[in-house]
Parts: sequence; C-alpha cells; structure tokens
Amino acid sequence: MSYRRLLVYRLAFAVVGIYLVMTLAFLFVALTPDPNLGLVSWGAATSEGQEAAKQAVDAYREAHNLDDPVLQRYARWLVDISTLDWGRSFVAEEPVMDVLARAVPATLGYVVPGVVLATVPGVLFGVATAVGDGGVVERAGTAAAYVGLGLPNFWLAVVLPVVVVEYAGWLRFLLAPHVVAFAGVRFTMYTMPAVVLATSLFAGWVRYARAESLEYVNADFVKTLRAKGASDAALGRHVLRNAALPLVTLFVTDLISVLVLHVYVLEYVFHIEGLGFMGYRAVRKRDMPLILGTTMVIAFAGVLATAFQDVVEPLLDPRVEQ
Repeated sequence: MSYRRLLVYRLAFAVVGIYLVMTLAFLFVALTPDPNLGLVSWGAATSEGQEAAKQAVDAYREAHNLDDPVLQRYARWLVDISTLDWGRSFVAEEPVMDVLARAVPATLGYVVPGVVLATVPGVLFGVATAVGDGGVVERAGTAAAYVGLGLPNFWLAVVLPVVVVEYAGWLRFLLAPHVVAFAGVRFTMYTMPAVVLATSLFAGWVRYARAESLEYVNADFVKTLRAKGASDAALGRHVLRNAALPLVTLFVTDLISVLVLHVYVLEYVFHIEGLGFMGYRAVRKRDMPLILGTTMVIAFAGVLATAFQDVVEPLLDPRVEQ
C-alpha cells in the first residue's frame, strides 16, 4: 500500500471511528433512565400535587425531545452533528458550539503546556539515564521519577496550591490564570494545573523512555559508536531514533488518558470550565446535547491521535508494514 493510500485509508477509518464512538455515546444516554424525571416529579408533587407532577414531567420530556422514538432522535441528531449544528445546551441555555468555543481553549490552556513539559524533558532524561554511567544524579532523578509516578494527580492538585500559599507565597502568581493570544485565539493559561499534569506524566515518560532505551544500549551499533569515542549525547540521539516508534505509541496512549481521565479530575479541583468540567456538569444534569458535544471533541482528538500514530510510524521506521 502506498503512503498516499495509507493516508486516505486512515482518514476514512478515523471518520468511521468518530461516528461509531458517538453512536455508542448516544445510545448509552438515550437508552438509560433519566434521573431528572424523578427529581422533577418529586419537586412538583411536593409543592403542587400529583397532577402538577405529571404536567411537569410531560413538559420536561417535551423540552428534552424524550417523546420521540429513539431512531428518529438518532437520525435527526446524525444530520445535525454532521452539519455542525450540535444543538442547544439545556444547562448553559446557549448553543453547544458556543460552550465548546470557551471550553476547548480552557482545556488546551493547561493540557498543551503540561504535556510538553512532561514529554520533552521526560524523554531526554529517560534516554540519558539509560546511556549514562549511572551516576548519583541519574539514580536520584530516576528515584524521584518513580516517586512522582506513585503520587495521584488529584492529591497533588489539592496539596500543591496549599504548599505554595503557606510556604512559598512569592509563587502565588502560579495560581492565577494568564490570558495569551495564539493565531488570533485567546487562551487562558493555567500554570498550576499544567504543573500538576506535567508532574505525573513526566515520571511516566522517564520510566517509558528509560525502559525502551535500555533495549538498545547493548546493541551492536551502540558498541560501535562507543568504540569510536562517541559522546553520550550522540549515543542518546541514535538510541532515541530506534526507540521512537514505541514512544509514539505511548504518547498517543498518554494523550487519550489525559483527555478521558485527567481533565475531569483537574478541572473539578481547580474549577476550570473546560471540557472535563462541562462534561461532568452535563452528565449530572442529563444535558444530552452538551454530553454529546464534549464526547465528540474528546473522541475526535482520540481518533485523530491514533490516526497520527498510524501515519507517523512508517516515517519513523520504513520496516513498519503499511
């Protein structure tokens, strides 16, 4: 298969994957009982009686399009989602696209710097500890990375701001969001969530990069380079090139885990109105359009990341079957 055909095939597969994920999300929400019906009925019955409770439930079902057949709702949703008409949020009382236009930059404001701060130094340090002489600094750094890997980020998210406020008051500026502009889009940068995210991811990357690099430190090409007097930096570049393929896979896995897990924890703790916070609130309120909207963005990012992995792997290693 040519590389151009591979690109077309992966793009088509990504589109199918996005619609499959969204269909499963729609069915999961549409086919499960809505707990808000009970709350609406109980609230109306308590204050106005059973007849008012029935009317309140009917009004709620009509407002949320729950009276239509599931297949009809799904077909209508499929057309709307394909034309970027993602409906109107019941909770925010505005179009879902407007909510996402604020939520996505808020999430990217700490995810992008957090992933960069974790990946680049983590990979470099992991490779360095694998090809180095195992000195005190390298052993201490490796031990610190393993400790960081065992610290849950929700614990760090709660403890780290307290430590900054109590013992390092001059670092309080890290707790405040900072607005920056990039390509005409304003992003709110969150330093502390980025640091918390980077701390846990950095520890994992040191471990991953070191483990993958150790598979090549005794390879023939490394021995040849050492015999020629190559420096540790030169050895690290050659080892990293060979270990890049599994590290790309790990990068995609980490990115997906951040989007489906970390963002919900960090945004809830730091009260950031990003994708995780909006998705959590939408699930609690059974806000179907917003649930599907946040799920669509996360699914879109995950599928594209997987497609990126499939497209990049042949470039990193021509031996990969296309």
